Order: sequence, then C-alpha cells, then structure tokens
Amino acid sequence: MTSALQSTTLNVDPAWIDEYGHMNAAHYVGIFDRVGFQLLREVGVGLDYTEATRCGIYTMNVHVAYLREVLAGDPLALRIRLLEADDKRLLCLMELMQTRDGYLAATMEQLSLHVDLETRRAKPFPEDLAQRLARTVAE
Repeated sequence: MTSALQSTTLNVDPAWIDEYGHMNAAHYVGIFDRVGFQLLREVGVGLDYTEATRCGIYTMNVHVAYLREVLAGDPLALRIRLLEADDKRLLCLMELMQTRDGYLAATMEQLSLHVDLETRRAKPFPEDLAQRLARTVAE
C-alpha cells in the first residue's frame, strides 16, 4: 500500500503549449520537479530542511509516462506518494490529473538520494527524518 500526501492544483499555462497544441513534455517534468518538491516539504525534505541542514535530495532517476494530453487552461491536480524509503534513498510516485474531465494525464516515478551539500556526498537521513519517511511509506 502506498501513502498519498497532500496534493495541489494548478492550470496549464498557455506558455507551456507547443506546436502540437498541447502541453510540451518538458513542462510535465518541470511541474513534477517544482511542485512535487514543494509537496515533499510535508514529509520533511523540502527547502526548509535544506536551508536548516545543508542537506537535500538529488534526483537520481526518473521515469515519466505521458498518458493523455492536456491543453491550455486545463485544471490539473498533482499528488505525490512515497513508495519506498531506506537510509539514503526515497522513491516517489507523482500523478498529474486533469480534473475537469477526471483523467490521469501523466505519472513520474522519481528515485532521490539524500546528499550533504557541503561534501556533495550521499549520507543517511537523520534518524527522526528516516522514521518519518518510513511511517509515511507504511501508511
């Protein structure tokens, strides 16, 4: 069972539309990266964590599935789920829904690595954060 975190809503900006009249693939990834990172704050690995500890999560691998197109002005919801966490890694699944018609437009699975920004090396999550991530995955 996976844990659903908070979701957020947004609309497709007309500037994200490509020559085919739908949202360009790069903007899907941009939304997953930018908005997904904001949602990860809820489990303790957002920008406030990075500013306080000089540690953060680096994206190591992503897999994007483009399922249905979205158009300018379409209402979207992004939700994120934690699938797995170990001492240094976090695996998330993000889902982008087009909410007016209720369909799943795209998904992105992302593997992240916890890194000390001073040494630029991987390091274990602090114990309290590791426990919080494990609880979220288990929920």
